[in-house]
Amino acid sequence: MYRVAVRGDQVKAIRKKRLSEIGAKEIKDYIKRENLQSGDKLPSVAELVDILQIGRSSLREALQLLETQGAIEVLNGKGTFIKDIKPFQIQMAFEVEDEKNFLLEALEVREALEGKAVQLAVRAASEEDIKSMDFHLKQYVQFINEGKREQANLADAGFHQAIYRASNNPLLESMIDSVWETFHQFWNVPFGKDDIFDKSYPHHETLLEAIKETDERKAQAAFQRIIKSVRDSITEVKAL
Repeated sequence: MYRVAVRGDQVKAIRKKRLSEIGAKEIKDYIKRENLQSGDKLPSVAELVDILQIGRSSLREALQLLETQGAIEVLNGKGTFIKDIKPFQIQMAFEVEDEKNFLLEALEVREALEGKAVQLAVRAASEEDIKSMDFHLKQYVQFINEGKREQANLADAGFHQAIYRASNNPLLESMIDSVWETFHQFWNVPFGKDDIFDKSYPHHETLLEAIKETDERKAQAAFQRIIKSVRDSITEVKAL
């Protein structure tokens, strides 16, 4: 999952983009090129395959990734539509010299923003929100059992995105989406390992139970256990 770039005395690992990420960028470029706006319908999968010249499976995974990021919305029987333009967008560009430190710093940002989203979701989550969270967790288990790691990671992302939506705070959701998009390629397969965060899964189940029970204390405790599990998984990785 990594290639090595050499610049003078510098040698560093740079993560190769996954096909879903490359496809997602192609779709975004198409949206910009065609000047599509919120509410506009994307061409069908068959048409996009022909337009973008990418494989059907890669395109479907790219669309699923964009859906978890909140960029598009898939309506059964109607098609795929551009979602509302986010009122708040963070643009960041940087090179990651030390992936471990970067991930730990990113985790601190995630803890601050997502922790607030969890608090609000406990108070505001609708039945539809809870069904969405439950659906994504079940998909995660299904994909893990089927050995479909990338789809499992997208299902996990969908679970967290459902929490952000359930916060019922569009500005907070937009801020998280912006950061999520920037960090996604690192969170998806950090250190070239696609199962590094699996240990945190049971705490996701507890978090969902707490949201169903509108138990804020239980939800925050479960969320902190998720953060601790993720932090431990990052710090336990040995330096290359």
